[in-house]
Amino acid sequence: MSTNAQPPIAPEHQEKNILEEILSGLPPQVRNTLQKFLREILAGIIVVVLAISLWFGYSAYITRQENQAAAAMGTAMHQPDPAKKISALEEVIHQHSHTIVGKHALLLLGAIQRDSGQVEPAKKSFSRAKQEFSKDNFLYYSALMGLGYLQEDEAKLDEARQTYKSSSETQLGFEAIAALDFARVSSALGYNKEALEAYNNYLSLKPQSSQLDFVRHQVMKLSSEDKRPEEDLALEKKNLEQNP
Repeated sequence: MSTNAQPPIAPEHQEKNILEEILSGLPPQVRNTLQKFLREILAGIIVVVLAISLWFGYSAYITRQENQAAAAMGTAMHQPDPAKKISALEEVIHQHSHTIVGKHALLLLGAIQRDSGQVEPAKKSFSRAKQEFSKDNFLYYSALMGLGYLQEDEAKLDEARQTYKSSSETQLGFEAIAALDFARVSSALGYNKEALEAYNNYLSLKPQSSQLDFVRHQVMKLSSEDKRPEEDLALEKKNLEQNP
């Protein structure tokens, strides 16, 4: 965790700072008038009256905040040392949690923490990221897949299998990779029929992937294993008929 993170800003001070920055984006004549009523604005007395004027300032404020967050995340990702990169991303999230970039930073943080062997912090980052996005957003499934890989790392294969299954059933761009992960874990657990079906579903998507040869090999392997019990039964029946 970052040792240089600043303590959270009190809500009332944060609100005032945000409003002051919003006001700074307004034309001077409007800004000067509204600044006289800053306390009333904070008290919620004339919010409706000022809503239209504030909206224009708010749009400018959001753009500035997103740009600042993007610049901070770019700097963080250029850190060569993983520990410094993690610390910098934590700072981006702390300072820019209300921005879209700040939410994206949670996913990057979780991935880097996992790669660094920080399992519990990675779980927290992916879980927090999952809460930030709705189920119709592909970033929700980015976080879900991250949790699935952590479950697999901890040998919780049944949980990982269900996680991959959920992701493979979406139409948001994760169905191909999630199908492969679901098939792989299903095969490891002995669910060969489900694994074969998942591999065939993957091939039906006609992906442009370097893994196609591997997938075709798995399909052939699982198909032959699926037929083997029937062949064994037929051979046993034949032997019984020949040797009553």
